[in-house]
Amino acid sequence: MKGVLFALAGGFFLTFQSVANATISNQIGTWQAAAMTQLTGFVLAIIIVLILRDRTYKDLGQVPKLYASGGALAAIVLFSNITAVHLMGVTLTIGIFLIAQLVAAIIIDRFGWFDMLKKNISTTQIIGVGLMIAGVIVLKV
Repeated sequence: MKGVLFALAGGFFLTFQSVANATISNQIGTWQAAAMTQLTGFVLAIIIVLILRDRTYKDLGQVPKLYASGGALAAIVLFSNITAVHLMGVTLTIGIFLIAQLVAAIIIDRFGWFDMLKKNISTTQIIGVGLMIAGVIVLKV
């Protein structure tokens, strides 16, 4: 249940962040808004680490380079998301964003990429993604 609550919070905050970033980008530019978002997220994360007195950051050198590049991927995500919100609006952007995330997650699960356990993908999961695609088509009309 705890995981569900965190996932719900993440989804809500992602949507709010998308709207805030699109609004900010109107004033300062898309890449500038992405940079500002990354910076404020970094500062908050550092503050939380300091409050928790978590010393595991000392092991950063042991993190494989591929996984350490997540921040660079986040910059691309932010730019793409901000641009999509400007072009299509929030609802369509988030709908398509979720479908893309699910398709990528299914591929990662199926092939065990990024050190994840391989999982079989069921027909019902594929149907679920298909229904989401149909839902986005309905939203667009």
